[in-house]
Amino acid sequence: MNQKKSGWMMKQTWEDLLFLHWSVDCSWLQSMLPPQLEVDTFDGKAWIGIVPFEMTHIRFRGLPPVPFASSLLELNVRTYVKYGEKRGVYFFSLDASHMAGVSIARNLFHLPYFRAKMGKKKDGNQISFWSSRTHKDTNKADYHIIYEPVGEAYETIEGNLDYWLTERDRLFIVRNHHVYQGKIKHHKWPLQKVDVAVLRDTLSQPYHYHEAFITHFSRSVTTYLWPFEKLTKTPGSA
Repeated sequence: MNQKKSGWMMKQTWEDLLFLHWSVDCSWLQSMLPPQLEVDTFDGKAWIGIVPFEMTHIRFRGLPPVPFASSLLELNVRTYVKYGEKRGVYFFSLDASHMAGVSIARNLFHLPYFRAKMGKKKDGNQISFWSSRTHKDTNKADYHIIYEPVGEAYETIEGNLDYWLTERDRLFIVRNHHVYQGKIKHHKWPLQKVDVAVLRDTLSQPYHYHEAFITHFSRSVTTYLWPFEKLTKTPGSA
């Protein structure tokens, strides 16, 4: 991470993170996105990912971690998009285990967070992660997955698919026809191969999931998040 960290708003550590990705039809995915954003592709393919992990050491800049609110479990569904020349992540949903954290993320950052009952259990290197969405007035979604990293950690190489899927330095939201970006900085992911067993899944059903997926695991990375900034607005909007 060569960029200066000055100006960051929040610091987090992401632990025991799994990337599970599958390819989808580009035109279908485009229909699922706000019109301001364009599908990003690798060798002509669009991708959707499910990412479970534990978030720890959460704190806002200038403040110490809050003991009862400095960690949570998260499970997100994401894809990859472009806005002009900028490439980043777009989230379809983010389920989280901390009620206050969900409320803050929805109201302050306007991200599609949902409350869920979640659990994580480690047995040696094997991780069992489960989630059941409890958020009021939204679709239910259950997910239970077991994953175990294997082999040595490695760094991705720019130009490869694993780099393209994991090394993203911004996320986008669209609110009232305006596009905003939030920058994210961290060292390159230390990735490992991983064995995966999906035990229950009603989360991915709207997203054309199929079992020809690819997976990556990362033990831990510390991230810095910047405040959202408005990039532009739709022509003709107020």
